[in-house]
Amino acid sequence: MSLNLESASFDKVELGVSGARTEDGQVLSILFTGLEVASHPDDQDAAPQAVRADGLVRCRGTGWVSVQVRGGSQLSGPRGLAHVMVWANGRRIALMPDSPEEPLAGATTARVGVDGELRLSLTLLAQRDLAEPGSGALCWVDSIDLRVLDPVERRRG
Repeated sequence: MSLNLESASFDKVELGVSGARTEDGQVLSILFTGLEVASHPDDQDAAPQAVRADGLVRCRGTGWVSVQVRGGSQLSGPRGLAHVMVWANGRRIALMPDSPEEPLAGATTARVGVDGELRLSLTLLAQRDLAEPGSGALCWVDSIDLRVLDPVERRRG
């Protein structure tokens, strides 16, 4: 059975979610204008600032999809953190750049089962370097791109 991506919805309006879908339902792009978390110099709490978002992509059919997540981060202070973790039907993507000037990007594949649903869970964590008074940390997700993967047929040689 073929797979088509129909629509996406998220649990929080403040994420600024919009999307675009190809006419054939093979590609769905989800864009965010408000999916971010920041830890500012005046934050005294030792716990990281956190944002969690849950989404549901409704599909028709079953199959595999490629899930690509993009965003960014800014850190000041050597011991700050800015991490994004994404789960697509239980498969995890961890986005942690090697250096502060690198974008956040990651990908995985996920299976859409007979229920026709792809569940997306995102957790963003930011914590400034508590040892540096003027430090800050910020991370965000710009987009999630989903693409239906064609079934792979095994060639017998």
